[in-house]
Amino acid sequence: MLFKDGVGFCPWHKRDSSFKVVHSLNYASPHFYSHMGSATSREFPNDPVHTGVMILECLHCKKSVIVLETEARLPPDEAGGEEEVQTWRTLVSPSESPRTLHEAAPAGVRSLFAEASICERATAFRAAGVMYRATVEELVKDQNATGRDLYTKIDSLQGQLPVDLIQDLHEARMLGNDSIHAGIIYSADEVEDVARLIEEAVLVLYVQPEEKRAMRAARKARRDSATA
Repeated sequence: MLFKDGVGFCPWHKRDSSFKVVHSLNYASPHFYSHMGSATSREFPNDPVHTGVMILECLHCKKSVIVLETEARLPPDEAGGEEEVQTWRTLVSPSESPRTLHEAAPAGVRSLFAEASICERATAFRAAGVMYRATVEELVKDQNATGRDLYTKIDSLQGQLPVDLIQDLHEARMLGNDSIHAGIIYSADEVEDVARLIEEAVLVLYVQPEEKRAMRAARKARRDSATA
């Protein structure tokens, strides 16, 4: 979760940092409620979905961020299980830019990933799941994967890619399948985790090889200059 346990990525100085809560309002909508009482009722409203506001201060740069925290209480299933509570946070100030992949990744992969991130930022998590799956499909296509469906295409890269990376690509595939076919709404943290898995895959497949090529070229240029 965003800024969980007071740690997270500071959008101001672009580094991981620690934060402290300087103000919070646990229940801001759809009804307002605080320790002073509700603007509409003195009784705590029983809405299944409500949103609060948090202001946190970065302990490094001393700048503040504003976060919305939404809590959704899902009713027990037909089997009579316990009520499920899902909580997610959205950064509203400073405005959060969509995720982007390194320019070393193919343009098609970067475009699909950015569109998936826009859905994620809008808390349209099923749409995000579908688009992150599409990102993986474009990625394995660029890696010359073969097969009749995404499952077999990913598996066709066995031996070419690390085992952990194959598993990560399958995680993104299943997120998309569940989102579009089963209508499952994954939590913000679960969707974010898949986005980070894709970022790690791009790092291994495109960024690190490009960095190695650049360093080899720099060393060759230095050698050539020294012997000229």
